[in-house]
Amino acid sequence: MHFLKKVLLAALLLCQAPLLAASHSGFAVVIDEKSYAEARPQVDAYIAQIETSGLKVHLVIDRTSQPDSLRNLLRDLHAQKEAPIEGAVLIGDIPVVMVRDAQHLTSAFKMDQEAFDRWESSVPSDRFYDDFSLRFEPIGPDSIHPGCCYYSLTAESAQQTRPDIYSGRIRPTDCNGTSRYEKLRHYLEKVVQAKQHPEPVDQILFFSGNGFISESMVARIDEKATLLEHFPWLERQRNGISYIDHKRDVHVKSRLKNEMRRRDLDYAVLHHHGDWNTEYLNDLPKTNDTREQIEQIKLYLRESMRHAAAHDIPADSARARIARRYGEFPDAWFDGADDASLRTRDSIYLSDLDLYLEDFDNYEPGCRVVSLDACFNGSFHRDNSIANAYIFGPGQTVAVLANSVNVLQDKWIDRYVGLLGLGMNVGNLVKYAPYLEQHIIGDPTFTFASADPKIDVNRLLRDDKTSTWRRMLREERYPALQALAVEKLFRRGELSSQELLRIFRESPSHQLRMQSFINLSECRDDAFIEAVSLGMTDSYEMVERFAANVLARSGDERLIPAMIAASIRNNTSERVEFALKQAMPMFEEKKLLNEFERQFPQTNYLDARNVHDQIRHAIEVNANRWIAPMQKIMSPDCSKKSRLQEIRSMRNYHIHFLVPQLLEYMRSCDDPDVQQAMLEAFGWFTLSVNRQMIADTALEMSHDEKLAPEVRNEALKTFNRLK
Repeated sequence: MHFLKKVLLAALLLCQAPLLAASHSGFAVVIDEKSYAEARPQVDAYIAQIETSGLKVHLVIDRTSQPDSLRNLLRDLHAQKEAPIEGAVLIGDIPVVMVRDAQHLTSAFKMDQEAFDRWESSVPSDRFYDDFSLRFEPIGPDSIHPGCCYYSLTAESAQQTRPDIYSGRIRPTDCNGTSRYEKLRHYLEKVVQAKQHPEPVDQILFFSGNGFISESMVARIDEKATLLEHFPWLERQRNGISYIDHKRDVHVKSRLKNEMRRRDLDYAVLHHHGDWNTEYLNDLPKTNDTREQIEQIKLYLRESMRHAAAHDIPADSARARIARRYGEFPDAWFDGADDASLRTRDSIYLSDLDLYLEDFDNYEPGCRVVSLDACFNGSFHRDNSIANAYIFGPGQTVAVLANSVNVLQDKWIDRYVGLLGLGMNVGNLVKYAPYLEQHIIGDPTFTFASADPKIDVNRLLRDDKTSTWRRMLREERYPALQALAVEKLFRRGELSSQELLRIFRESPSHQLRMQSFINLSECRDDAFIEAVSLGMTDSYEMVERFAANVLARSGDERLIPAMIAASIRNNTSERVEFALKQAMPMFEEKKLLNEFERQFPQTNYLDARNVHDQIRHAIEVNANRWIAPMQKIMSPDCSKKSRLQEIRSMRNYHIHFLVPQLLEYMRSCDDPDVQQAMLEAFGWFTLSVNRQMIADTALEMSHDEKLAPEVRNEALKTFNRLK
């Protein structure tokens, strides 16, 4: 009989006995048999160090590599009466679950599962192991990538992530000339040392890379203010929070690496684009110097010719294509594409714009915890990744918050991060911001020393008493703690939407307003609509940005006045302006223009007529952008391939006023593929003013035995997503 052997380790040190006797929470260390044999002294020392915090460790030796068995065991450990686990760490060759049919649980990932290889179109996620409300159907292992298994989220499953336990992933691999077991031993020794000497969070860095959130300086100014809310004790300290912008240098990589090497740096959040092997930092610098502009054009032309040669494209064809796009360039500007020394110089110049895996060969970050606000940096299913390079390298980093696939730029990245300064372990950052793609790479139990000895957030979470959270809601010294209290009380039904709206109206805290706004979005009632309108004039750019994004997802016509007012304002941030343009197609053009003409005379612009015409033109252009594609879905002249392509765009673009027509077409359509695709797309309309209409139709279709089984199944999933 195949089974996983569970071993409960007793205290390894006599001094731990009193702590263990008082312990009422457990923690699971899950490790494969070979890794445990290769690193047993280090694993045992790691377990002993965790137990000094009062957690009882359950050691699970994985002998079968069966994800379902592991998940069932973790669920049983969580449900047991004695020392139920609050978290788990997956060490070594623990199966990686590749989740399919669950893209709505991610922040941004939307890849066609039929058109792309399943390795690329699935989401590596440990929510399989830590969220027991999710239900999965096994598909099978990957024959090319050992250790990866595919699962499909079922229609009967919960359709949102809310982990029962926190988790972390420590998965070293044989790369860069070092065995996985050597990496594991070194990492565990490093993390034990860090846990033996906890330090407070008193040095923070945040960084902004090229093209991120429209490079909004308003957003970064407000981020600094919010970090001071998170860590109020840093207001009394010189240079406790530092900031680096990618525009600081042509090649900012060296500056960022030097800052990250600081031994006193505790926490860093790096906002940038990314891939599994790259942190994208700079673009070619913007310059007003004509000579520099010409040199940049020459560099582009040389690289274009090299790219063409590498892909067997004739030089004449490549030059003709460039000419069609940009016009003619002097012949001399193409010179040097084949010159070896110039190729080397260009290569060095371009490689210095970004940070690559190979840069970690001589890079030792001193920062203990790093948050990578980027796509793919946490692709732990690959042989290597940026997040792995941080923890398995020679530096001092012990935990990285990272994403296994692409991620939304407009995300509440600093949610509860201030609680790290009050002793909360890093695993809870993911537990309480539970996207399918977001993970702790490293030790999830790692904690900093609390800045307030009277507060132990981990203990508050373990006790989890309503009366305590009521008291914490009044703890104005620590807005991050107040925000967590709102979340806890809301989940218990202890805060109504009207109470959340009052907090949103009255609180001076950026975080508390963000928290109440997020919880109100789950209420989806009149109080929420009022909060969105108020949010469009909020002093915190992130609240304003989230409200602008919700405009598009709601489509409620009561929001048009606030939307137009923000569109007319002269001081709207770049990212909010971008969100407003994205929202305009979701409302009827006539109603937007009528409101614009009502409001604009109240402005006092110098060149009023010119400004009026520019804004009106922007509304006209953007408002009609997605009507034709949605109507094309219903056109009898549209090919099936084109129809399915346009249906997929419904995930991002919710043309709410066309929903009745689209539902009628979907119901009467006799093509199961089209019906299934439309139902899946409608599942993204969770905030739509027409969501009840969609949910009712989906429920009806789920019971209609005349429809294909796959259509009925998708209809049930959509209903569960919207209800």
